[in-house]
Amino acid sequence: MSTNSPVTDFLIRVKNGYLANNKTVSAPSSGIKKALAEILKKHNLINDYSVSEVDGHAQIDLVLSYVHHQPKVTNVNLFSTPGRRIYSHASSLPWGKSTKSLIIISTSKGLMSQKEAVKAHLGGEIIAEVY
Repeated sequence: MSTNSPVTDFLIRVKNGYLANNKTVSAPSSGIKKALAEILKKHNLINDYSVSEVDGHAQIDLVLSYVHHQPKVTNVNLFSTPGRRIYSHASSLPWGKSTKSLIIISTSKGLMSQKEAVKAHLGGEIIAEVY
């Protein structure tokens, strides 16, 4: 598994931040990372996020949230990697391991959850499952 992917790095930072019981996680900012943070916030996997400038570089800061001191994210299953992209039609997008799983899809309308993509009849690249 290549760690050269900014998406992979970002999602693993979130998972590791939760598993280390951190209150915040920081990562270099980019457009796709802002979109990922927005999806995580929309699905209540993080409390909030902000973008700031540190030493001339944009940085995204996530505020993690816990339920009864238990992390909301305990695992990340990466589907697409830089060397292996996985695409699917809307009708054949995978369902998560549990009802609380969030599968992130990159569609022609931007990043969205698997449920939103099916509802909009959009297929695309299957990025990851977060649970």
